[in-house]
Amino acid sequence: MTAAALTLATAIPATSLAQEVVTSTQMQAGDVLSDQQLNVVENYGLTQVESQSTGNSLQGGNETVRADVSATQTVSGNVTARATVTGTNTGAETLSLGTPMSVTTQAVGNYMSHVAQDGDAGVTTHQSSTGTAVQAWTDIQSPNNAIYESGEGDAVSEVNHQAYQVSNGRLDSQSWQASGTESRADVSATVHYSPSVNLYKASATNNSYEANSEDRGSQAHEVHQDQSAMTHARAEVYGGNMWNVAAQGSAVANNTDIQNTGGSLDVTNDQHQGGNVQSQAYASADEYGTADVSASGIGNRLAAGNNDVTLHLDNTQISDGGVDVTATFEGNTGYDSYISAEAYGNQALAYACAECKADANITSTQVNNGDVNATSTVNVAQGRSIVSSARAVGNSATYYVSGGH
Repeated sequence: MTAAALTLATAIPATSLAQEVVTSTQMQAGDVLSDQQLNVVENYGLTQVESQSTGNSLQGGNETVRADVSATQTVSGNVTARATVTGTNTGAETLSLGTPMSVTTQAVGNYMSHVAQDGDAGVTTHQSSTGTAVQAWTDIQSPNNAIYESGEGDAVSEVNHQAYQVSNGRLDSQSWQASGTESRADVSATVHYSPSVNLYKASATNNSYEANSEDRGSQAHEVHQDQSAMTHARAEVYGGNMWNVAAQGSAVANNTDIQNTGGSLDVTNDQHQGGNVQSQAYASADEYGTADVSASGIGNRLAAGNNDVTLHLDNTQISDGGVDVTATFEGNTGYDSYISAEAYGNQALAYACAECKADANITSTQVNNGDVNATSTVNVAQGRSIVSSARAVGNSATYYVSGGH
């Protein structure tokens, strides 16, 4: 997940554990649901709604001692987070739905995080999900209401997520993530009038593995990710008079993101995408100032970077499920519109220190057997500027090292 991730998608602050050896097994068989429904005639203050659901959650850390952790997490039920805000004004006067307004949903099947501070950690983790869906729904309906100051709607769905952080120590991690569960994030908004910034985002991921080091921290990771069900994200907004509106959709089947500040970085990454990836962004406005619509979809994604000398990477990515991305804007009368759609079967980025003599050993194999489609569509009756782009790539690899002087 990206920097915009919510609370669960970030490693917690370091906490001391009484035990140096931890063995944890979690199994969630039933459905998990969080649901909120608001009906608003008028609210001229803050409207803030948060709905969060998690199947299994394990959070830990070690400080000045070594920790060895073995964790197994299994979800076989559905995990759903839902929030609905409905403006019920029926009069001619435009009443406020929120000044500002923020609606956020987050659904996570399995979540695990660990922080190592001034100590080493060895972690072995197995995460699996066999339920039908992990889904986040954000629905904002304001056909006769207005949103002032700012409006935001977010939906984040992740089936399996792991987050690690190490500082002044060493982290050795082995991870297996398997998902036969659909990851689905949907945001839908209807806004009558808003003289302010409006941003509606949907982000769906099946398997996500993230690690970083602060100060000096060597890392060694072995990551295995397998996805066989759909990953779907859709952000849509239907506007009347919108001064500044944006819709963003992002879908990634398998994501590995490992960053190191000091010491060595050793990564073995194995990703297989078997289920389809769909990312959609849509916006329409009768009148608009600026409209920004973007959608991105990736089958397998890897980012591994070391701001020190040593980087060893063995990367294998196989994409079979296909990637479909669409970005659409429809406007009647307005000014500037920006539309982009990007689709990748496999994407890999790796780099080592740009200011010292890097020692990089990289082996990478990428195989794409699925269709990769990116489509941008614009329908404008009267506007000032239109900037539109569409990019589809089967396999993309970027590796960078630099020697010092």
